[in-house]
Amino acid sequence: MIGIFTFLFVLVCLQEIDEKSDIESIEHGKFLKSILIYADTKPLLEKLKRAPAVPGVVLALLSTGIERLDEALGGGFKRGLNVAIVGSFEEDNLLFMHQIAYALLKQGLRVLVAEFRQDPAILRDWLSYYGIDYGEYLEKGQAKILDGFTNLYAPQSKSGKDVIPNPRDLGITVGIIRNELSTGDYDVLIIDDLTVLYSLQADRDAYTRIIIRLVNSIKGLNEQVFAGVNSEVLEKGDLAKLLLGFEYVLEVKEGKIKILRSPYPVGLPTKYLPYKKTERGIEDLWESYYTLKDIKENLTLDEEGNLWSGSSRVQIISEESEASLVEFVYQYLGPGEGKKFLYLWGRYEFRGAGATYRNIHATLRETLERFIKGTEASGGGKLDIVQISDDIIILRGKNLFPRLRSFQYPAHVNYAGEIAQFLEEYTGDPWEGEEVHCQAQGYEYCEFVFKRKSGEREA
Repeated sequence: MIGIFTFLFVLVCLQEIDEKSDIESIEHGKFLKSILIYADTKPLLEKLKRAPAVPGVVLALLSTGIERLDEALGGGFKRGLNVAIVGSFEEDNLLFMHQIAYALLKQGLRVLVAEFRQDPAILRDWLSYYGIDYGEYLEKGQAKILDGFTNLYAPQSKSGKDVIPNPRDLGITVGIIRNELSTGDYDVLIIDDLTVLYSLQADRDAYTRIIIRLVNSIKGLNEQVFAGVNSEVLEKGDLAKLLLGFEYVLEVKEGKIKILRSPYPVGLPTKYLPYKKTERGIEDLWESYYTLKDIKENLTLDEEGNLWSGSSRVQIISEESEASLVEFVYQYLGPGEGKKFLYLWGRYEFRGAGATYRNIHATLRETLERFIKGTEASGGGKLDIVQISDDIIILRGKNLFPRLRSFQYPAHVNYAGEIAQFLEEYTGDPWEGEEVHCQAQGYEYCEFVFKRKSGEREA
């Protein structure tokens, strides 16, 4: 639990930040050299994110643009620490890196891009498809793109504005980048990407040493590096050495974002964060199931007859098919065992969901509301919260999937199992659930009652 004096000190500091137009005008003596905050409050976190950096004071966090990833990282990337974003030939990692750069520009930071992978004009055209337009920031001098591509393969050196004369000469290239960072007063360096220069080097050990020195020296100047790396090109040992200079290492490929390295605890119970690539770029897949439009946009059918929802294979199932399964379970196993089977099936299906949502939403009510919204958007019917307390939760639903009429038994026992499993993982305490009324049996609505098991609450 956060100490009351630390908490009050942070609030006083933040109040002064709000009241001052320039944080640097606040006397540094009013701040500790670093403040470690354990407050799980979004308003406080947002203030910290917006606060500009002050020499000697660790306050600001840089957002990734994906809320759930920010929360897993403790609010975002810590200012001044280097970030490597690893991927493959599909280049989702590079797209995500430029998304972050674009978000940083919107936050007022100055960004220098060192582009070695393609012509800057082609880069900008590619990014524009995903809604990333550096144009405005280039015009007003908040951003600059160094062209390290033109002379990389040219038979004769070409000159021009912001063109690196000989990108293969690492000494000259590193010197130009460092000089631009210093004279342009940039906050962040984006390297797109390190793999290109690596593949053209005869002495790859020397290349690795130079890059490590570069990223560490930039960090020493209170600036920050975001670099893209293709792990399918680098030798395993070279990749490990190249990543030594980065405090954060993320892998973004094949629909999964993995936090491979972080200097701070990672608040992500699952091994990865699923994503999808749309015209808006890299997006959190979990946030894509709350409207019918999102679900439709996320569905793709390949030439092999596979229907995909993001990176997961799915199949469209009719209500009649699902209803026949429920009927068969009761007929084959009998009322008691059939009900038990459906309940345990629901619990099994929802393993891991509650633990994941515990790190996304601050309250149980908010979590259930998002669950209900997702159920409705996916065609599962309407659910409402009737009662929620420490030990009992009551939900009511109508038109739940599948609908059965004049049925002798409760038809949605699997819902009770799913939500009971969800509650156990979210709260850390054992819960039991039951469908006490069902529209299939002639009731006006389906009603689910969930009770915390008495005497078994965790200390």
